[in-house]
Amino acid sequence: MKLIENFIEKFHNNCLPSPEKCLIIEEGDDLYIKKWIKNGKINGKAKDMFKWIEKRYLNNKSQLKEIDPYKFKEINDRFLIKYWRIIILLCDYQMKYRYYSKAIYAIKDKSYPDMNSNDFFELFDKK
Repeated sequence: MKLIENFIEKFHNNCLPSPEKCLIIEEGDDLYIKKWIKNGKINGKAKDMFKWIEKRYLNNKSQLKEIDPYKFKEINDRFLIKYWRIIILLCDYQMKYRYYSKAIYAIKDKSYPDMNSNDFFELFDKK
């Protein structure tokens, strides 16, 4: 599994898609997450999938690391185990930010169409 190529660019442009659309399934991923793949894409929420991976394969990390170090390394590297929470947090934050920004601007445009954005935001400034 890997991130889309332009993840960083989309992050800086504030246009990250949902986490499921930021992750690309690679050859061999189906050995571990077959139930989460449909038509080459993640079927369900990425957060749920990662929690399932951790519970299924890494529930007892020290035991797996001792018994099968190759499988332990493979799972950690293949599924971005160290970074999945950050990826989901960034994607969710940007999706919510875009939603609320659109809502605020829609309210401004309906209620105060002649007012510029800075003046509108000053209405909410506590002085």
